Amino acid sequence: MHATLILATVLGLAASPTRAPSAEEQRLYDDGVRAFQAGDARAAEKAWKAGYAVAHDPAFLVHIGEAQEKAGAPAEAADSYRRYLREAPDAVDRADIEQRLARLAPPAAGPATPVPGTPPAPDETPGEFGTSPARPSLAPPASATAPAGDTERPGGPAQAEDSGWNRYNITAVATASAAVLLLGAAALYAAKASSDQSDVNRLLNYRDPATGAPLPYSSVAPQYEQATADGPDHERAAKILLVASAAVAAVSITFFILDAKLGVTPAVAIAPDGRGVAASGGLQWRF
Repeated sequence: MHATLILATVLGLAASPTRAPSAEEQRLYDDGVRAFQAGDARAAEKAWKAGYAVAHDPAFLVHIGEAQEKAGAPAEAADSYRRYLREAPDAVDRADIEQRLARLAPPAAGPATPVPGTPPAPDETPGEFGTSPARPSLAPPASATAPAGDTERPGGPAQAEDSGWNRYNITAVATASAAVLLLGAAALYAAKASSDQSDVNRLLNYRDPATGAPLPYSSVAPQYEQATADGPDHERAAKILLVASAAVAAVSITFFILDAKLGVTPAVAIAPDGRGVAASGGLQWRF
């Protein structure tokens, strides 16, 4: 693509009977093309403005307008195109530039101002380099005439939609999840306590499979003592976790009720705590 642009530039410059662009103009034009192709429209605009400042070649104004269009500045682009038409009133691409102006800045209702002269078709006359070029003597960059939908930007950032989450329902869901986890842990310890009790009963009545006679206590003493020691601990842990689960569930229900009555504005944030040493890394849950 870059080679095609350079070839078109050379052909355009060769057809300029008035004067050839200087080395500085050509360098700045090439810099603008590279920036334009890389997607940096503002850098391309800057390079082409610098090229225009060298000798005020109107051809640069068209490229400046194209860069401003791509950068999402239609008003600036329209100003550049109008300036080009003023400085090159006999340009054969006048009709194309006027179409761009009509797209970027539609005229107000009223009698239209007649355009002097009838320009020939853009491809019928070779380009001229000077104060009144037939068309820009520098080749336009790729994607110069993009559809209006590709160059226009929304007037401002889109408004963020309310996700529905707020400090009440987030806290309610979090505490409900914690209550479920605590209830599961309570059930696990309750099952262990029940298993310990079963082991105690089994060891008290343990008999020899061959004779059916009860086994000596010494043969089952370690297992019996372990089961009797673990059983009360597991049962106590199950009760504590069950109570904690009920308390957390009550908190969750309270916040669900608050959400139904007051939860209208999302207001949860995790942010650095601004007090003392914690300001450098502490986090806080804000309401």
